[in-house]
Amino acid sequence: MAQSEDFGNPVYCICDYVDIRGPVDPETMRAAHEQVEREAEALRLVIVSDEDADGGHRQFVKDDPAPLPYVDLSTGPAPEAAARAWMEKDAEGPVDPQALCRAALLKIADDHFVLYRRVHHAVVDGYSLALVFNRTAAVYSALARQLPAEGGAFPAFAHLVETETAYRDSRSFPRDRAHWLDTLAGHPEPVGLSGRRGGLAIGRRRTVELAPDRVGHLERAAADLGVTWSDLAVSTIAAYVGKHTGADELLLGLPTGGRLSPQVRNVPGMTMNILPLRLTVDTGLPLGAFTRRVSRTIRNVLLHSRYPTAEISREVLGEGGGRLWGPMVNVMKFDYKLDFGGSAATMRTLSIPLTVDMTVYFFQTSADGTTDVILDAHPELFTAQETDAHLEGILGLLDALGTARPETAVRDLFPRPAPVAAD
Repeated sequence: MAQSEDFGNPVYCICDYVDIRGPVDPETMRAAHEQVEREAEALRLVIVSDEDADGGHRQFVKDDPAPLPYVDLSTGPAPEAAARAWMEKDAEGPVDPQALCRAALLKIADDHFVLYRRVHHAVVDGYSLALVFNRTAAVYSALARQLPAEGGAFPAFAHLVETETAYRDSRSFPRDRAHWLDTLAGHPEPVGLSGRRGGLAIGRRRTVELAPDRVGHLERAAADLGVTWSDLAVSTIAAYVGKHTGADELLLGLPTGGRLSPQVRNVPGMTMNILPLRLTVDTGLPLGAFTRRVSRTIRNVLLHSRYPTAEISREVLGEGGGRLWGPMVNVMKFDYKLDFGGSAATMRTLSIPLTVDMTVYFFQTSADGTTDVILDAHPELFTAQETDAHLEGILGLLDALGTARPETAVRDLFPRPAPVAAD
């Protein structure tokens, strides 16, 4: 599963935490942590250099779980700020290839704790991290009530390895290859909102929270259009980029889970695959037709989402490389059950915002549907003012899509420019 990137670079890590509002027993949390670490073998993966191995690296699973440091910051003058600073320092620190995943429990007050995790993207993806936090909450709650905690344990990591091997030997592998070669034949150059291109960089991040009632309204609007909330979110970005670039065809980056088999749906590991979403964009279409077209295209991507992007890139772009997409949109809607023995929790992210252009995340943070809209903009392509304006424009379009009738043309959902006064 591991890739041959720079394993020591923190930019390849996911750094998330749960903000727990209520009392937590550190010893019970430590016991829950150790049980989950033993169940989720991917958290104990180690990657070492090996010239004889495929890709120059070899991986194995450590026997012992990582420790759970307990950091009491509650006696300081600004414990919340201190917790944030502690996590940011850790998130930006170098990665030990012998300890790709680690965690900590931070105390802010007697009724306020933070459970932090940093995992390397080579071994664990965002979906898996959500599984790990959910499972930790379930095990903690069981142990706190002195109940058995074995039920619901993660399946063995070997299922992921076996499924991947079987896929490459199956008829699906060449079928997926043929699909992508056909889909990307004669593809356009990726376009972005800046009209320029840059390399991979740490983005300028902006975040706005959508309250549960606002998210619920958008989910109902999506259902009325015959699509999912995720489809509506992707349609928003497609319409926004299409309108502001004038392009009639787009290539957007679309992260996918790659978990088409029920046997691996709940196995923590790295299966995420970013794939090109090739869309014909006609903002003259009625909103209903536009969103359903986007939805059908997303379904086609998901049906062939196990084929590795690296293979697509080599075959479509050649050895010279290039880009398969411009802006990227990632809808992270997870089934959170973050209750730690009666103490509710909210998900937060501190991951370093890498982007090649502009990336928009719709990141659900709690079971009630609360969702952060996160915009990471390339600092060499977008100024701070442009970043703010784009986030405002995306949120405005999202709200317009949520209230428009299905027969309304997409282009009519954008604010009209003010008329120019005659001399």
